[in-house]
Amino acid sequence: MPMDTATLFRLAAGPDAARRVFAWLVEGLNADIGKGLTTASVYDIPNMRSRRVFSENPEAYELGGFKVLEKNRYFDEVLSETRHFSSTTIEEIAEVFFDWEKIRDLGFQSNMNLPAVADGRVIGTVNMLGPKGHFAPEMIGRALAWQPAVTTAFLLLHLANDDTATFQDG
Repeated sequence: MPMDTATLFRLAAGPDAARRVFAWLVEGLNADIGKGLTTASVYDIPNMRSRRVFSENPEAYELGGFKVLEKNRYFDEVLSETRHFSSTTIEEIAEVFFDWEKIRDLGFQSNMNLPAVADGRVIGTVNMLGPKGHFAPEMIGRALAWQPAVTTAFLLLHLANDDTATFQDG
């Protein structure tokens, strides 16, 4: 299911646009790269915090609530340099994510974070987990094709101008 700008624009122009675009985005990522678990976060970089706005597993990764950002390689690559971040082993994940043991215990060992970049800054990320070695260059290329939908979804969510807005009920 390739990323299609006509579908993206049709969904973005309709009602409940942020949720509909995001649902289509997750469906497309599932079809194109077959990852294991997706969450999404928004960022308040001046205040060094993030908030989860979507989770396929709310028991493990609940919605809402701000958490403090750490300055590390993830922060540098994604939030400062506006680039995607990926790893293919749990050891690489452990270098940057405090919850690496939870990730491992859920059965995942690789990750990819796709940033939504607008006006030169990251306003959100789609965060994907997969099995060991999953986010190899071919998968990264497929995921990056969805970058326009990632940014569109987060811009639409940003229009809500609400510190509690999410891409899902709950």
